[in-house]
Amino acid sequence: MLSFPRRPLRVGLLREAARRARSPWARIAGAALALSLAVSPGAAFAQASALLDEGKALMKKGKLAEACPKIEESYRLSPRSATLLALATCHEKQGKLATAWSEYIDLSAAARKEGNKRLEADAKARGARLEPRLPRLTVSVPRAAAVEGLEVTLDGAPVDSASWGQARPIDPGEHKVSASAPGRKKWEAAVSIKRGERKAVAVPALAKDGSAAPEPAPAEEAPAKEAAAAATTAPDKGPAGEGKGAAGAGKGAAGAGKGAAGAGKGAAGTGKGAAGAGKGAAATEPAAAGPEEDAQPEEPSAAEEAEASPGASPKHAGSFVLEVGAAGGALIGLIDSGSFGDLSTYSYSYNILPEGELIAPCNDEVCHASFEPAIGPFAGGQAFVGVALSERLHLGARVLGGYRFGGGYLAVGGPSASLRFGRLWLGLTGLVGVVGQDAKVTGVKGEIPSELVDRNYGRTEVDVNAREGSLPETALVETLAFGGSVEVSLVLADLPSSSWTSGALLLSAWPTFMKGLDGFVIAAPVGLGYRFY
Repeated sequence: MLSFPRRPLRVGLLREAARRARSPWARIAGAALALSLAVSPGAAFAQASALLDEGKALMKKGKLAEACPKIEESYRLSPRSATLLALATCHEKQGKLATAWSEYIDLSAAARKEGNKRLEADAKARGARLEPRLPRLTVSVPRAAAVEGLEVTLDGAPVDSASWGQARPIDPGEHKVSASAPGRKKWEAAVSIKRGERKAVAVPALAKDGSAAPEPAPAEEAPAKEAAAAATTAPDKGPAGEGKGAAGAGKGAAGAGKGAAGAGKGAAGTGKGAAGAGKGAAATEPAAAGPEEDAQPEEPSAAEEAEASPGASPKHAGSFVLEVGAAGGALIGLIDSGSFGDLSTYSYSYNILPEGELIAPCNDEVCHASFEPAIGPFAGGQAFVGVALSERLHLGARVLGGYRFGGGYLAVGGPSASLRFGRLWLGLTGLVGVVGQDAKVTGVKGEIPSELVDRNYGRTEVDVNAREGSLPETALVETLAFGGSVEVSLVLADLPSSSWTSGALLLSAWPTFMKGLDGFVIAAPVGLGYRFY
């Protein structure tokens, strides 16, 4: 909320100062200064309002490249919440999603201070809507590349070492990552990133720059140089000093400490020697540069070059994918027929002659029990193993299993595919496996041979001869089932990185429908899982 100083007080003070001045020109200058100071806040506010109106008009016409700078200048002149809202909206329409998202966060904080709860809630909702579409770039620096004095920049802005290896929101489009260090060749890589995309860039070990002039040794190290020159005849310890250094105490080449004339522990490079790798400056065994062999710039390894490829996206395309999680829900068994235990204790009878009857023993082939539907809570887990064909498409196999409280189980699996849409994963899985349910037994029937159906009044089966109370109240019935499952997963937290923990925390549901040999099975598991990719 803007507050303007009282004009009469400021003008009166300055006019009084001008009146007391001895020179007439001083009086005129004082009056002019008083007038400019009195009207400057109002003029700035008026200019900001005019720029805001122009920017909004251009934004309505779709001229975003002209509109956004005007609104930005308006906000610089007069930082108001309404202007910041217009600026974030303009940047969002312009496609600068990370910039707009950051401005919505600032707007939410400003509205909270102003006590404007409606604007605060609106800013939070806008930022939450943008967040799933934000591209994220991870700039990592392997230990081999983290030399002294290393500076990493993104589009010319320094990337603090504390944020190395962390995914950061970034606007879609083309970006440039560069790295430099004293005595090293500069490295640059171009990165193109789209909405919702995750990419990573690894900075390689920078090659030594042979053309770079070594830094002069400090004046106070002159005695160390003289001592080094006097010790050139010492055997087996390098030409210029004791221990592992080339020309000074410690591991440095031409001075105290660890650095001699460049980054790291070497004299002009990263090694421990005076002018190259090794522990001696020019010795035959540990030295890297002697009178007959010049030190060569250190070239990055093939692995480092591959790691630095800007197009690579670790733990994504072509990588192994693993998801594990716990699940729970409901399991509905509609298996109306099957077998249980030992049926040989039962028998049934049917007609074989016009005046004859046969009593036949039961077995699993000719007798079967009938059951009521069984519904109960289900608890278990699931796992997905596959490969990422791209950052959005994962193919593999999924298994789903668990225990049904009250008796029963589910153990199924099959090929699976998942496709990502922003913060949502949608997938399909073909399933085959075994399902069991502990259900109430409603009866047992025996089959009549097909050639005797006519003699038994067209019946194909009859009830078994069971004494009252001999049938179990409930029994476990099992069946082989085939079907499929639909995956609906919401990304609760996306944690991309260059380590093995890269992945996302998912809240998932797998509505499942399967056909058994005798009946149907319906499951509705919901659970939490972590997908490593």
